[in-house]
Amino acid sequence: MKKTELLKTEHQVQLKWLDNQMDKIANDGAKSFLNADVAERAYNQMLSESLITSENEIEHFVSTYLSGVGLKKLVTTLRVYIKRNGSERLQVEITRSNKTRLDRIVKLSGKTKIEIINQLIESVDLEEFEVIK
Repeated sequence: MKKTELLKTEHQVQLKWLDNQMDKIANDGAKSFLNADVAERAYNQMLSESLITSENEIEHFVSTYLSGVGLKKLVTTLRVYIKRNGSERLQVEITRSNKTRLDRIVKLSGKTKIEIINQLIESVDLEEFEVIK
């Protein structure tokens, strides 16, 4: 998804990201804005004008007040959010030989480890794992 298309989605995620940047404005958050003081005033005004901030207001704020660094950070945040949405993070340990095999499958297939593991789980025959009672 292109950056311009991405910035027209997930407005609540963008608003949350902007909240976090405003909270960090005294430190590193100021780099996200062309002019941090002006952006902070505009942001507070945008939030105070209505109970629900419209998608157009968020898009306008982002296009007007974010710096190149800020846009890059926001786009990265949106891409990560979209990628992780609807998934669970799983941390596991596997044997060295299975790790080597997984790396080889990645190289041969051109797929990611996540895609391969999901495909393996989806294709498993559950009857092989049922306990006989």
